[in-house]
Amino acid sequence: MDHQARPTLYDLFEETSLRNCKRRLDAGEIPTSQQLADILSANADRPLPVWFSDLVAKCLRGNLKRRAGRPKERLIQQIRFVAAMADYQAYLRWLTERNRTSGLQGWSILRDQDWWSGSPHERAAKIVTRKWRLPISWRSFLNRVSSDK
Repeated sequence: MDHQARPTLYDLFEETSLRNCKRRLDAGEIPTSQQLADILSANADRPLPVWFSDLVAKCLRGNLKRRAGRPKERLIQQIRFVAAMADYQAYLRWLTERNRTSGLQGWSILRDQDWWSGSPHERAAKIVTRKWRLPISWRSFLNRVSSDK
């Protein structure tokens, strides 16, 4: 990789990019062994930088320690969750009103969908976790919504 070349979005944000790995490492994010394996496989056709080889060696020796507990959520994940919460409130109002006026049976095409079951708050949570592709279950989403209030 030419270090003088302007980095592309792929270089900066693709999960298997060496530049992304270095950027995240400099920000204090320690990669998992699975992430290191994916980066190594994706970049096997080119010489690896010394810093990456050292990182892999530390991991293999068991000297690469991640902080205990849940990893800090990245900004983009926080933004997606806030947007999903706003969507959830809108869907919940709509489903609650629909339940009150005409019920939640829905069209025949919807009845078989996994997200079209349960109470209005369950349905709203299922819809937004799917729509926003959140890496949590709809139950976890509801738990977090109730704890963030």
